[in-house]
Amino acid sequence: MGELRSRSVYIKHFAGQPLTDARQVEALRVALDIRKFEIELYWKRAAYFWTFIAATLAGYFLLQQRANQDSFDSIYMVTCLGFTFSLAWYFVNRGSKSWQRNWEAQVDLLEDEIMGPLYKSEINRYRNRFWDLTAGYHFSPSRINQLLGVFVTVVWIGLMIRTLLMADWSLASHWWTAAVMSGLTLLTCAAFWFMGRSSEATGPRGIDHSLRAYTDGPVSEAAVKGSLTAHAPNGAAKS
Repeated sequence: MGELRSRSVYIKHFAGQPLTDARQVEALRVALDIRKFEIELYWKRAAYFWTFIAATLAGYFLLQQRANQDSFDSIYMVTCLGFTFSLAWYFVNRGSKSWQRNWEAQVDLLEDEIMGPLYKSEINRYRNRFWDLTAGYHFSPSRINQLLGVFVTVVWIGLMIRTLLMADWSLASHWWTAAVMSGLTLLTCAAFWFMGRSSEATGPRGIDHSLRAYTDGPVSEAAVKGSLTAHAPNGAAKS
């Protein structure tokens, strides 16, 4: 919209009769509702992951207080769990932000003819100075949350390395614990990357649809078997 210098210029963007196209009005309403829903989910997911991360941190420091030669196995397992949950939290944060931006863009495209460029408008948002401690500032809560996720993940990597350096490699149990937990952690992180990403909505997608039918009266056993045979793949009766 460019920079606005007066209220009258601002009001002009909202002047005129609103569009009455029912489909676009409904689309805007649904886009606003889903955007709100995505924001709520974002912070609910953050609380969910923080619960697990806080629990693993508490477990780690509790085990450290009672550390002995036999503590390596449990401490390393806790650090692997903490790293995995922290990385998953970071990926989920980015995925949630991606969906939120998707619906924000759709609101941007739909709103002009219905209520004007209200959602796109930003008034005096970037005028406050950082050193004015009583004023607002254009920090992004979601970006800070994502950076915090990176920080916590790196901290867990450091704790994993520290735990490995404290291991007694003359013990076979330490070797097995390090190998198994490291392998599982790497496999899980690889699964996040290769299997945890959503696919683009391009190209047609087929559907496999079936509908159960009910009758008011009794059905003979022969009719049931015939129905199963007709709906089974390749004409084979279901067991």
